[in-house]
Amino acid sequence: MTGLREAAVVLPGESGVRPGMVDVWLADPVAAAVVDETSEVVGRDVAAWWRDPAAAADPVATHLEVVVTGIAGYRSLAARGLAPVVVAGHGIGEYAALVAAGALELTQVVELVHWRAELLAHATRPGRAGAAAVVGPGAGDVARAAVDELSDAGPLRIACCDAPGQVVLAGTSEALTRARAVVEAAGLVLVPLPGRAPCHSPLVQPVADHLAAALADLDWSVPAVCVVPNVDGEPTLDPDRLATRLRHHLTSPVQWEATSRSLVAAGATAVVEIGAVPVLGRLVRQVHPDLPISLAAGPGASVPTDPPELALAGTVPTRGER
Repeated sequence: MTGLREAAVVLPGESGVRPGMVDVWLADPVAAAVVDETSEVVGRDVAAWWRDPAAAADPVATHLEVVVTGIAGYRSLAARGLAPVVVAGHGIGEYAALVAAGALELTQVVELVHWRAELLAHATRPGRAGAAAVVGPGAGDVARAAVDELSDAGPLRIACCDAPGQVVLAGTSEALTRARAVVEAAGLVLVPLPGRAPCHSPLVQPVADHLAAALADLDWSVPAVCVVPNVDGEPTLDPDRLATRLRHHLTSPVQWEATSRSLVAAGATAVVEIGAVPVLGRLVRQVHPDLPISLAAGPGASVPTDPPELALAGTVPTRGER
């Protein structure tokens, strides 16, 4: 990792979760300390909790797992010489990025992510609202056309601008059903994201309202490395700006395509994704086809990510990006 001093580190959201994904990091004392601290905050052995297949249906477990694994992996690799120029996380992965960069403390983020997941789990009735990805060339134009055309079908919004070939819509079930016809008429595919709440849209404003006080109480520090917030896709070291962006995080679209461009603009000459499977690196490659991208799934050397087919940041059947 000592050669990756001009890298960007990207941390996935819940779409990258696999049961027990943190286990491979536990042999490293630096990473294990992060997991032990999380267990103390939560009041249970979180590694055992996460490797239980039944936890796959528990949003509290999955949100915590992907956030803590990202932080543990980052600290492990940093101890081995990884010194990125910029860090970014997708969806709930932004919380991991903020801790990894030093803007927030682990304990307060663990508590906040735990509560956030509980609120989201009860925010909408099953089947009433969700999300789906528009996939194919010109996905952004098609998604915007669907939003404009179906304004009378109930709330429908762009939730994630992931890459040139992928945009996620959030909305009511009726609106998403009608959006399929618009998308398919344009020759693209609408991929449902089962179990996914309509995050990054006004449909979760009540959850954002409940979180407002907790977000206002966070203790911020100047990060050691630039962080790119989802809300605007612009790197910053300003804790006040990071705090403001996080307050709007849940109800604003994820600007991941803009983030991908900002990683290189910030000086990154390579990207390291810390996770169990390649998710975000494949989206970055749609923007930067020649950029070296690798996956770090454990304390060993990172593995290059092969050039992708269109990659969805959120298609795991039982989990959803939040």
